Amino acid sequence: MALPKWMKTVDSFSPAKAGALGLALSAVNPKNLLLTIAAATAIARSGASAGAQAVALAVFVVIGALGTGTPVVLYFALKERSKHILDGLKSWMEKNNSAIMAVLCLILAAKLIGQAVSDLSS
Repeated sequence: MALPKWMKTVDSFSPAKAGALGLALSAVNPKNLLLTIAAATAIARSGASAGAQAVALAVFVVIGALGTGTPVVLYFALKERSKHILDGLKSWMEKNNSAIMAVLCLILAAKLIGQAVSDLSS
């Protein structure tokens, strides 16, 4: 499956422009918004202390940032040596984009259905 034209142009972005695009896409992404609301609701309903809730929120943020943070850390830690690793990862993700999205949607659907069944049975 070919990538959309706008995604192909991202390779030529400056770091600042890429960061701004990443922030914008994260902020307007309904999936991110729904997951954040679900996490905040689950944390708030847990009945834990405010400190424990803050720790849970921090863990959620760290786990959420792993997908985009790991390549950034690799780039800064390995410098030029990271190019081969990151280019290979990019190529693999481009080729398997549809499968990756299908698996993500399946996981989200299974989680939501499981939560709904759990809520209905209690």
